[in-house]
Amino acid sequence: MSGSDDSILTRLVELDRKACAMVEEAQETLDDTLANTERDMERFRQEYTQKAMERIGVVREEEGRASQAELASISQRYQALMEGLEKTYQERHAQWEEEIYQRCIQK
Repeated sequence: MSGSDDSILTRLVELDRKACAMVEEAQETLDDTLANTERDMERFRQEYTQKAMERIGVVREEEGRASQAELASISQRYQALMEGLEKTYQERHAQWEEEIYQRCIQK
């Protein structure tokens, strides 16, 4: 081999080493990027889950307040109805007793 062949061979070996180093560096960058992506995805999942749980808590509280308000409204209507029935009974119970008595003795 001549000197120029040696220099070409040396240059090719050097280029091969540089190419291998570049491929290795690219692989490390890819590995780091994948690891960072997985960490970011896990963090995103955790943050999303936490926000979803907070929203669920807020909705649960709002629904609880709405249910309590509806229950109070139903209780008030029931109480008003019961008071009306009691008042009607107090006003008419003697009349109803007489009507029932009359119906019983007429048969």
